[in-house]
Parts: sequence; C-alpha cells; structure tokens
Amino acid sequence: MKDDTFSLRRQVEKWFGSAQPISIRVLRVPGNMGAMSGYKCVCVSQPSGPCVIVFFRHGDKSWRVYPPPTARPTLNALARVA
Repeated sequence: MKDDTFSLRRQVEKWFGSAQPISIRVLRVPGNMGAMSGYKCVCVSQPSGPCVIVFFRHGDKSWRVYPPPTARPTLNALARVA
C-alpha cells in the first residue's frame, strides 16, 4: 500500500473527507512558530462552517497534523583521565 503522507493534498482529503468543500485555502501564518518553516495552515469552507488544520512537514518529507520532534542537544565528548 502506498504511503500517502507525502502529499499535502492527500492529507487534506483524509482529514476533510471526500465531499467537495466550497473552498480550500492554504494560508501562510504570520510569525515563525518557533522557527519551524515547514508548516501549512489549511482553511476549508464547508456548508457546516469553516475548519482549519495546521499540517507540519517532517524530516522524511511527509505531512502530519503534529509537529516533528525537536532536535535535542547531546553530549558526545568522552573525558580522558591522564
């Protein structure tokens, strides 16, 4: 089975359903959301009312509704005792 998480279009269809909404807009959110550049705010106007979901781009180029894990500092130095 093909993994559809790489397509933002497939993720929008998955979350908003296959019924045709009135309009779909991809918005650019002001600010940088903590230096994350890989995100899109998708706004869909439907007869039941507007709905907004933020999709995040992950390191494997997939789109998900949760943010990617942040890189944590690590200590790789080994102490040498003389």
